[in-house]
Amino acid sequence: MDPPLPIGARALSDFRFCPRLFHLEHAEGYRFDSEEMRLGRHVHASVDVTSGRERPAQRIDPSNWRICALALSSDELGLVAVCDVVEAVGGNVRPVEYRRGAPQRDGQPWPNDRIQLLAQIVLLRHHGYHCTHGYLWYDSVRRRVPVPWSATAEAELRHHLFRARHVASQGQPPPPLRHSPKCPRCALLPICMPDEINELSERDSEKPRKLLARAPARDPVYVTEPGTTVGIRSERLAVRKDHEELLSCRLRDVLHLVAAGPVQVTSQAVHALAEQGSPVVWTSTTGRLKSVDIPTVGKHVELRRRQFTATPNTALDFARRIVGGKIRNARTLLRRNPHVEEPDLLNRLDADAVRAERAPTRSTLLGIEGAAARTYFAGLVETFRTDHRLPGPAFDTMGRTRRPPRDAVSCLLSFLYCLLIKDITTACYALGLDPYFGFYHQPRHGRPALTLDLAEEFRPLIADSTALTLINNLQADPAMFHVHSTAVALTSSGRRDVIDAYERRLTTEVIHPVFRYKTTYRRAIEIQARLFAAHLLDEIPHYTAFTSR
Repeated sequence: MDPPLPIGARALSDFRFCPRLFHLEHAEGYRFDSEEMRLGRHVHASVDVTSGRERPAQRIDPSNWRICALALSSDELGLVAVCDVVEAVGGNVRPVEYRRGAPQRDGQPWPNDRIQLLAQIVLLRHHGYHCTHGYLWYDSVRRRVPVPWSATAEAELRHHLFRARHVASQGQPPPPLRHSPKCPRCALLPICMPDEINELSERDSEKPRKLLARAPARDPVYVTEPGTTVGIRSERLAVRKDHEELLSCRLRDVLHLVAAGPVQVTSQAVHALAEQGSPVVWTSTTGRLKSVDIPTVGKHVELRRRQFTATPNTALDFARRIVGGKIRNARTLLRRNPHVEEPDLLNRLDADAVRAERAPTRSTLLGIEGAAARTYFAGLVETFRTDHRLPGPAFDTMGRTRRPPRDAVSCLLSFLYCLLIKDITTACYALGLDPYFGFYHQPRHGRPALTLDLAEEFRPLIADSTALTLINNLQADPAMFHVHSTAVALTSSGRRDVIDAYERRLTTEVIHPVFRYKTTYRRAIEIQARLFAAHLLDEIPHYTAFTSR
């Protein structure tokens, strides 16, 4: 008979707090470092220095002793723990668990804190120590709260251990809490999306709260200068070239690092970024995605299994929705521009969106998308300023040229699409999805098919809109481009200008069409990837595309 699934005392505390949090973090492997967690580590700093990793060989008789960071485990109980502090006073051993906050208003410990301490007590007793109680130290009030051991406490502990093992063995997480005060301060709020999942699963008809994760804003760092080296210096990411420091920023503020072209990244920097969950993205000089160094693929086996075994009907339904969303967003972009003169153009796109959402087969959907693309690009040409001539040939009304782009507009669009693909790919990896196995775009060697699927609805709103802004606001200067006989390419300074414009677009706030609260486009990408994952796990009945009014 296999031993019981080992459960950590910290994981048991998370289960007592919220079973869904327990499953997301400890069964699926999601991590999200919040400000509260960083403050908690500061409180633990004085006791996190390991002075003991096992029971002393000789028991120190009646004298007092104190051990920090004592690791305990039991195969019989299926339980592991690291005690912050273990004290021995007069032969009685007692664990002390440190907490940043305060106890409940009546002075009693929080249930999740209590269950973690009970797990430490039972492990000490299992190893032969005389332990009748422990203490919870609440740093905000600078006070110890006693937690006694009893037969009732033991039954409570075993009950929650049994339930936690059952939840961990399930393929999908438990339903989110409903309008719980625990949610706004939860570290996994951006992953869990409790109100959003409840609304889409029809468990809740109330408008979702705007729950914002209490974490400092982080931004990507792009390094595009050839010959630069990225390293770590005093908890800061430092970019240097020829012994000169070009950039220095706090490591904790880095969302991900993009190394474009011949850029060196030290192993220390890669390790430090991985430790905080920040990927390193390697691209060509022109922005084409080459590789992503992700901290870990994680434990999301069930999610990937469902992605690979999705039925043809599931794939077709998803494809209809993303193509319909893309066409509607293309129509929105043209409608917002007063220079589009053909009145029938918007009506044709509207009709194409409806047809796409009802397409009986993938091949039919491909034909509808192609017709809509021709209509859209014919209208997109009309949105550009006529008094600002970019170098090279004119943009073709049939759509962009690529591999290589032969006009300046296609050059802008291609580079912006590469940036968008980079962000959606990292979002897929963060959730445990395989970005190379798509539902609409068919998998083939080297093509991130799922990334391309999820990018469809964002192409007009993010990439095309950014290109339009650069051109019509006269920010796309002719000096940004190299014109060759068969291709147009961005200069080094031109790439930096486009990256700046793209990042500004990602920080633009927009009303989410389903949840009706403001969010940035960067967060909207994460939300849509999470909704796709939730649909695969049967948390919500279908995927809903992101569309803008």
